[in-house]
Amino acid sequence: MINKNSFRDLRNAEYYQYMTSVRDILAKYPVVGESFGCLQDELSANLAIAETALAAERRSEKVREKNEADRYRDRLHSKLFNYLKMILYDERDPRYDDALAVMRVVKEAGNPTRMSENAQSALMTTLGNRLQPLRRQLEAIEAQTIVDQMMEANRQFIAIEKELREAIAAQKLDATPTSMAAARRLIDPIYRALIDAINGFANVPSKRDAFKELIAEMNVLTARYDAMMAARKREKKSVETDNYPSNVCDVCNNSQQSVVDSQ
Repeated sequence: MINKNSFRDLRNAEYYQYMTSVRDILAKYPVVGESFGCLQDELSANLAIAETALAAERRSEKVREKNEADRYRDRLHSKLFNYLKMILYDERDPRYDDALAVMRVVKEAGNPTRMSENAQSALMTTLGNRLQPLRRQLEAIEAQTIVDQMMEANRQFIAIEKELREAIAAQKLDATPTSMAAARRLIDPIYRALIDAINGFANVPSKRDAFKELIAEMNVLTARYDAMMAARKREKKSVETDNYPSNVCDVCNNSQQSVVDSQ
């Protein structure tokens, strides 16, 4: 028999990979198509829906990641500008002249937060290049770290934005694609029907040998995913245990002692 597993606990990407592996295993055995061809075809059709849903989900996550990267580089630019402005409030600050030299370059470059994303990327790259000759001044006023963080944030944004454009170009998605939750509701009953049907046929003596290798291969697959989920649960439990305050009993005892003392 094919062992039952808790595939419903899989994350969306894991679920899609698991069901795709199931489809590929079943396709290797002609007996499946001969006996349950309609279920096999329906599984493949709904996996195509799931693939589109997963791509849309990944695109949404990449958009969120891009927007967060854009906000973070904006904040770092504001941090640099305000840090320089703080120094320049005091003309007697020993860092004043160095800060003024850096501020001139920052102001000449302009405010990137008021530009389009692509224009902002180009401007911040140019700003980083113009600040390189002022490394001594930046280090003197302890602003080099801010500049390095800002430029790294800008590089990360450019990389994420490129990944998003490539993903959109590679796969045209429906305006309102089916969600992965909906796709899973379509696939779950088909999967169960296939497993139940195979297990049922395997109990028939004349069919047992025909399904023997298929069942063994499916059990290897389910065991691998079960082990992955078990490891995840152990890791989660370990983290929760580590975060549990070890001095809880001490706190309770101290509280109780305080009550006794007050009496």
